[in-house]
Amino acid sequence: MRALNPACKFLGLLAVTFVLAWRFNPVLNLAVFAVAVVLILTNGVRVRTLAAWMVPIALLAIGMFFTGYRFSADASMPVIAADFLVSDSRIWNGLAQASRVLAYAGVGFLFTLTTDRIYLIQSFRQQFHLPPVFAYGLLAAWGIVPQMLLEYKRTRLAFAARGLKVMPFSPKLLRPLLVKSIRWSEELAIAMESKGFDGSAPRSCYAPVKVHAKDLVFLLACVVLLPVLAAVFA
Repeated sequence: MRALNPACKFLGLLAVTFVLAWRFNPVLNLAVFAVAVVLILTNGVRVRTLAAWMVPIALLAIGMFFTGYRFSADASMPVIAADFLVSDSRIWNGLAQASRVLAYAGVGFLFTLTTDRIYLIQSFRQQFHLPPVFAYGLLAAWGIVPQMLLEYKRTRLAFAARGLKVMPFSPKLLRPLLVKSIRWSEELAIAMESKGFDGSAPRSCYAPVKVHAKDLVFLLACVVLLPVLAAVFA
């Protein structure tokens, strides 16, 4: 997954989300979630990292299950899916709601945890023709984020050294960070203009991002194969 073209991966996974929105089937949702988890773990993501990301998603899925269970249209109607009889449609409705949360989260995490952000912007710039202004702006913003985190830690240590206790999102911490972020953005904009970065001028690509056969295979599997399987085994 990490070696796939980010633009093709984005289109493929976006097609998967449309299929999930079209089908109201917990079996399909859980199958997509299971495949996403397997792909995430086989691409170098630690189990502990994925588990930490899944904690709020699991809580949301539990809440959606009880919401679907409580507010079902017809609680007495049995449901048959994949030759399995569910005697209470409230359970089926709750499973559908909860599994949809898991499926969407799995697809989102699959894209987020297996995609390099620099490679993503380069791919969008070359395959989707993203305007250079937005591409340079995103790259510059992501470059400032580590400096912002470091400055946040320094500010907290400065308050701790003076014996002052502040909340994690206290205005006393965020106000100086906001001022310095504006200053960094202005300095970065001036530096880019002085080095000849112009959004309207034609530019060549230092690192071309190409679309390979495996990218097209993945895209076709998500756009064509998955909808067909979802319709056949519904």
